[in-house]
Amino acid sequence: MTVKIIPISEMRRRLRDILARLEATGEPYFITQYSRPKAVLVRYEDYNALVEQAAWGHSHITSRPGVSGGEPIIRGTRISVRHIVERSRSGQSVEEILAALSGLTAAGVYDALSYYYDHQPEMDQLLEESRPERVMPAHRLKAERVAEGVAVIHDDAGRW
Repeated sequence: MTVKIIPISEMRRRLRDILARLEATGEPYFITQYSRPKAVLVRYEDYNALVEQAAWGHSHITSRPGVSGGEPIIRGTRISVRHIVERSRSGQSVEEILAALSGLTAAGVYDALSYYYDHQPEMDQLLEESRPERVMPAHRLKAERVAEGVAVIHDDAGRW
């Protein structure tokens, strides 16, 4: 076995370069020993996302404060778990949901439904808070029924 000695000043310089490239590209660095991975350097944001994903156990679901009000969404989209659950509750099959919402996969839809059942109390609260009869008064909107299952929404001035 060959021993390589690197002065600490050289190590600091190399580490600074590696960290700068890591931040610029987002590409992880694999530290190996005997051609086997021993450690990985990743950006802090990527590390947090991995920790969050592992804690949730739902690889297709994520949550970001600036997207969909911080609600859980299907990764790579802006489609909320709540929206998938609402469609499912209205009787749409997974195939119909996939046909209606482009960019989704069956795995994403099934993971959204699984996430709902794993977090049902919190999700039921979100669903309740988003019901039209609860949201409309807060925005000073009114519904005028025009046919069975059809309504026109307007504000106090009659604009819609």
